[in-house]
Amino acid sequence: MNYDSIRSRNESDHALQNGRAVRTPSFDTLFDILAESRRRYALYTLLGTGDGLADVETVADEVAMWEARTDDDPITESLREEIADELREEHLPRLADADVVEYDARSDVVRYWRQPTLEEYLEHTHYKEFPDE
Repeated sequence: MNYDSIRSRNESDHALQNGRAVRTPSFDTLFDILAESRRRYALYTLLGTGDGLADVETVADEVAMWEARTDDDPITESLREEIADELREEHLPRLADADVVEYDARSDVVRYWRQPTLEEYLEHTHYKEFPDE
């Protein structure tokens, strides 16, 4: 198999979202997404919902709990607000640009779109970060 056939096959890989085809993120994009713990924790949270739908405050609360598992810092209201602000301003827009989530800033709701390749890597990162679960 040559690189042109791999590229053309990868370019046609997509997920269907709201009736529109969305391409599977490139490996560079996937690794960029996975490089930041708060993005990973937000994705762990969204994967855990039945429909991939959550409001930002709920995701921020869960991210704070994920972070508490990795260090001894207490979960405070200011930490939750910091996480929620960071999700809104940085992480959710980046995930939306990668077609991994749909983020509606007006309603403060995020929906995760299933991405099998991303989920495979998330399974590995979750196991490495939380081996006892």
